[in-house]
Amino acid sequence: MKKHLVFSGLLALILFAGFGCSTTTGQKLNQLDLGMSQAQVKKILGDNYIAKASTTDTNGVHLQLWVYTDKNTQEAYRVYFKDGRLAQWGSQDKLNFPELNLPK
Repeated sequence: MKKHLVFSGLLALILFAGFGCSTTTGQKLNQLDLGMSQAQVKKILGDNYIAKASTTDTNGVHLQLWVYTDKNTQEAYRVYFKDGRLAQWGSQDKLNFPELNLPK
């Protein structure tokens, strides 16, 4: 019985520490800076994104949109690139990037 309690307590402590140390995508966004390369953004946010759109505008500028979804909160975050450099990022409903027409 005593071993069971000790084991349960250790398991609870490990689980609590694991969840307490996880960094949300929203927190990781604070590490981004304008002009970062796509590789730099991937290093911070990871490879778990969906490429939602990619196009070249009339001026020849390549535009891309990646969407990251936070595994804990399920909140979606958009990351926009112009010619491979970070141009804008943030919560999905708070951004305006008029040059990039998203598919419906």
